[in-house]
Amino acid sequence: MQPEQHATLSPYDNGIDDNSVLRYLTLNPDFFNQHADILSGLKIPHHTGSAVSLVEKQVSVLRKKAVTLENKLTELISVARENEQLHQRMHGLVQEVISATSVDEIISLTRDSLIENFHADDVRVILIDKINGTAHRNLPERYLAFNAPELDLFSAIFDRLQTVCGLPDPWQCEFLFGERQFEVGSAAIIPLFHGKNLGLVVLSSHDAHRFDSGKGVMFLDQLGEVLGRRIASFL
Repeated sequence: MQPEQHATLSPYDNGIDDNSVLRYLTLNPDFFNQHADILSGLKIPHHTGSAVSLVEKQVSVLRKKAVTLENKLTELISVARENEQLHQRMHGLVQEVISATSVDEIISLTRDSLIENFHADDVRVILIDKINGTAHRNLPERYLAFNAPELDLFSAIFDRLQTVCGLPDPWQCEFLFGERQFEVGSAAIIPLFHGKNLGLVVLSSHDAHRFDSGKGVMFLDQLGEVLGRRIASFL
């Protein structure tokens, strides 16, 4: 038994021919005024011999601009949707942080959320202990203590109190990532502050473009403010 063949339909299969189209357009002279959106897709030759007429050139340029604008609009809509979803997830994280009962719980919630929502390969938190003058680096497994002078490496970040993206300098990388410093392609460093410097949250990625310098950091800045306030209540 032969498989069923599916023929491609054409306007003529529905009894529509050139004369029918001409008759309809003649009886409806406002058709293209009412359906102007299809004009950009029509190709109407303007016979001028081998030369390209000015009208054709203008139409071609306008068509290309229309396609470019449409692509940009689609991209903007996609970014807006991603930002809305990210905002909702960050809002959920903030609610969890507010309800947390310890610094360890705050760090765990923050780390899991940032890895998932910002596609970071690793997240590390450094908390500054003003009493004994040391900084505690929180790794997934344990806490390590470092001498406070090493925090001078991040003095410019604390002065600005804004998230910094890009590849940290070699001394910062050595302090933050130790033996894994050469695996880091880019990072985002969030200062924690509430009345005093409290520490840093560091997102890192193997991808050199994931946290490119100059990328928008509005969500990370806002998260840093919330974390600073909440952690200050425990320290």
